[in-house]
Amino acid sequence: MGYNPFLLFSFLAVISHINFTKATLSVQTVSEVHKISVPAPRNLPSDAWRPTILTSCPALFYNESAPCRINTNIVYAEELIYPDFRIRLPGVVSEEQRQMYLLFLHEYRNDWKRGRAIDGYGYFLNQRGQNLVYANVSYAGRPYPGRWAEDACMSGRAGSHANSFPPWDGNAEAPAAVFIASPDHTYFQHFLDRVAMMLAQTRHLGRPEDFKYISLPIPLRSPVQELWTMMVPGWTPETLLRANTPNLRTRLLVYPCQSPLIHPYTQQLATEILLMSAGVDPNSIPPARDRPVVLFMTRQGSRRWHNEDECRQAVEGLLQTRGRGEQLMAFRATDYPSLRAVANASTRVKLVMGAHGGALNNIALMSPGTGVLEICPVSGDYRKSRCGAMFWETASVRNMPYWVVLANNTNAQWEILSLDCRMVVAAVRDALEGIDAGMPSPLERFYQGNAFRRTS
Repeated sequence: MGYNPFLLFSFLAVISHINFTKATLSVQTVSEVHKISVPAPRNLPSDAWRPTILTSCPALFYNESAPCRINTNIVYAEELIYPDFRIRLPGVVSEEQRQMYLLFLHEYRNDWKRGRAIDGYGYFLNQRGQNLVYANVSYAGRPYPGRWAEDACMSGRAGSHANSFPPWDGNAEAPAAVFIASPDHTYFQHFLDRVAMMLAQTRHLGRPEDFKYISLPIPLRSPVQELWTMMVPGWTPETLLRANTPNLRTRLLVYPCQSPLIHPYTQQLATEILLMSAGVDPNSIPPARDRPVVLFMTRQGSRRWHNEDECRQAVEGLLQTRGRGEQLMAFRATDYPSLRAVANASTRVKLVMGAHGGALNNIALMSPGTGVLEICPVSGDYRKSRCGAMFWETASVRNMPYWVVLANNTNAQWEILSLDCRMVVAAVRDALEGIDAGMPSPLERFYQGNAFRRTS
């Protein structure tokens, strides 16, 4: 059994890290704070990537680390130190495609300041998170809910709001809540890439049964409502507290807005929770090489791929030639009665492929080992290309090998006017052969005492 820092906490050790003296707390609140601080046991694949958690402030430690923050209403604080890792750069079908991707990736890294590409890998180092628990504070509009900004929740300066929650006298009738109102959190994509990460980072915390979540209203019939029910047992619309309520008072407030966007622990755990809600055991998923389905994500909105049908037929021809009983299935969200049905069907999917777009966010519901092939529209100006590294990152940290085909015959609306279907077929062939051969995971743990290995 591997080292698990969570198991180091005894009752006395944990209780000693709860600050009962900073604020005047009721007996009920003291009990709830203790419950929050006791980690919940689990036995999931993501446990291999659990962070080390600091709950006390060592001498000379950085004063903005969670347990060192000076705030009279912070009653429990965790600094989460995440293991370093690296992910293999995407599979490509030619040297020209590889050079194009590296140019694009260079510009993407300059914009987003995330990861470090060296030779055949992207390195993700020194990532930390914070879970701050306050007693008797109000949410008074900061961080601003749902808006893209440098100091937004899950953005670079989210920590600047650690002292933005005004204190009040408190009472037992006020709710206990988690703040999760990150940018565009009511949309499918950004629930998965931000809210789900915060829910994963706080998953080990014990919570009062009546815990609420501070959010903007979610539209009726939105798939985000089902995501909530999958991630939070017993969730109902009443579980949300409106973030636009003036001076929203809480008896306990959890602030997890400093969670990493890309890390194996939170990404894998979010998928495990989603799969388990659909009745899929993350410990008993069939190997990808034994699955029969190649799932084709069709474009249904903007950014059309004009010769998509031609390339799809070419892929069908490849599958027939391979003679392994594989079948190409078109993915349309309307064909599935629920997201749980998508997650349940994922245990049969060997490879997901499609043009860059919202449908590829469904890889969060796919089983580990599934291959991903993204068709990316790009232009000569790689700083403006309608593509991103997010699907490479999120697939790879979920142990899903990733390939890319860059399409540079595009228009101003980022439609793919034409694409050589032979490149698509070559990428599908390479992906399927690699999966059949049991290729290693694209994800590796990295220790900074090691040299950055060169692959060429």
